Amino acid sequence: MAPSPSFVEGLFGPLWPEHGLGPTRLALFGSIGVGLTGAAVLPYRPLGLGVLVVLLLGGGLVLAVSRRRSAGWTIASAALCLALGSLVVLRAAEWLVVLALFIVGLLVTTALTDARRLVAVLAGPVAWVLAGLRGLPLLGRTLSALSSHRLLWPVVRTVAISVVALVVFGGLFASADPVVGRWATQLTPDLGLDSLVLRTFVLVMVGGIVLAGCYLAINPPPLDQVPLPDARRVSRAWEWLVPVGIVVLTFLVFVVAQASVMWGGHDYVHRTTGLTYADYVHQGFGQLTAATLLTLVTVAVTVRKAPRRSAGERLLLRLVLGSLCLLSLVVVASALFRMAVYQQAFGFTVVRVVVDAVEIWLGVLIVLVLAAGVRLEARWLPRAALVTAAVGVLVLGWLNPEAWVAQHNIDRYRATGKLDTAYLSTLGPDATPTIVAGLPRDLAACSLPRGQHLPDDLASWNLGRARAVDARVDSASPVTAQAACP
Repeated sequence: MAPSPSFVEGLFGPLWPEHGLGPTRLALFGSIGVGLTGAAVLPYRPLGLGVLVVLLLGGGLVLAVSRRRSAGWTIASAALCLALGSLVVLRAAEWLVVLALFIVGLLVTTALTDARRLVAVLAGPVAWVLAGLRGLPLLGRTLSALSSHRLLWPVVRTVAISVVALVVFGGLFASADPVVGRWATQLTPDLGLDSLVLRTFVLVMVGGIVLAGCYLAINPPPLDQVPLPDARRVSRAWEWLVPVGIVVLTFLVFVVAQASVMWGGHDYVHRTTGLTYADYVHQGFGQLTAATLLTLVTVAVTVRKAPRRSAGERLLLRLVLGSLCLLSLVVVASALFRMAVYQQAFGFTVVRVVVDAVEIWLGVLIVLVLAAGVRLEARWLPRAALVTAAVGVLVLGWLNPEAWVAQHNIDRYRATGKLDTAYLSTLGPDATPTIVAGLPRDLAACSLPRGQHLPDDLASWNLGRARAVDARVDSASPVTAQAACP
C-alpha cells in the first residue's frame, strides 16, 4: 500500500509535483554556510563587500544545484546577475542597489524555472517564497538521512576541533601582530545579547532564502504549463478596430500639435497657451509617460481580443498596432525632449534622470513589440524585456546617476550662476568627488551632505563611499553655520 501524501504535497498537488528527490546535503550545508557568513558580515554594516560576498556564495550554491545550470539562458542570466551584483561595491546609492537586486531576483527565478510567458516570469518570485513551504518534505528527508548517517558525528567533531584551533591560534596571532589584530577586529562579530539575537535572525533569514532558492533550482515548478483562461476573441473586426482607431487618432492629434509647436516656436506656445516654453514642456511629462505605458497595455489587450483567422485580419492587426506603436515612439521622443528642456531651465535631479530612464525603457519595449508584430509571435518578448531592463540598470549604474546629476548642475551653475546647494547636499557619497572637484571650496562645503563619513571596514567596503571619504579629506573643512551657505 502506497504511503499517503504529506500535507504539503496535497496542498500543491499537480501544480508543483515532486518525483523521487533524495536527500540534498549540499543544499542544506551550503545554505547554512551562507547564512553563517551573512550573520557574521551583514549586521550593523551598510551595503558593501560583505553583501557581495553573500550574494556570490548564495548564487553560486543555487547555480551548482540547479537542473538548468548548463542552459544558455541560465548562463546569460548568471552573467547579468554578476554584473548587477557588482553595483553593491561600485555605487553607494542604496536605491540603485535595491533596483539592481530586484532585477537579479527576476533573472534568478526566470532562469531556475525556465519561465517564458509574462505571467510565468512575474510568478517566479512568488514561487521562490512558496519554495520554503514546498521544500519542507525534502528537508525532513534530508535531516532524517543525516541523523542516521554514521559520518554525522565525525563531521561534528571535525568542525568543533577546527573552530577551537581557529580561536586559539587566531587569538595568539592577533595578539602578537597589530595588523592581524586589526583584521581580526574587523572580521570578528560582536557577540553581545542584542547582536546575537540579530545575527541569529540574519542566519535564519539568509540561510532560509538560499535554501528555498536551492529547492527552486532542484525542483522548479512548471510555471509555463499553468493553464490560463482563454481570451474570447471578438467575432467582428470593427469591435476592436473602432476603439483602437480612436486611440490612434488621438495620437495623431498630439503629433500634429507637436509639429505646430516645433514650427511656431516659443512665441506660438506663449500666444496659444499663455505659458512659458519651460512650463509648457513640464506640464505634460507625466501624462506622456502614462500614455506610453497605456499603449503597451492597449497592444496586449488587442492582440488577445482581435480575430486572426485570415491573412487579411492579421494584416489589419499589424497595420493598426504598428501605426499605434510608431506614433507612441513620437510621444516617447516628445517626453524626453520636454524633460531635457525642463532640466536645463530648472535643474537636474536624480528622480528626473530615473524617470527619463524609465521612459527610454518603455520606448525600447515598444520597439520590441514592433519586432514581435512582424510575425505576431511574442513568446520571446518577456525575456527580452527583462534583459533590456537589466542592461538599462547596468547602464544607469555605470552612468553613476548621482555624480551625473551633480556634474550637470555644476555645468548649469557655470553657465547661469544658479546652483541649488540644498538639493546637492541631499545627494549621496557617489556625488561627493564631483562636487569637490567642480565647485569652489566654499560652495562645495555647502553642497556636501552634512555629517562625517568614516572609512568602512573590510566587510562594508564600497568604492563610492571610499572615494567620498578621500575627496572630503582633500577638501576644505565643512561649513559649520548654515547662514554661511547661499
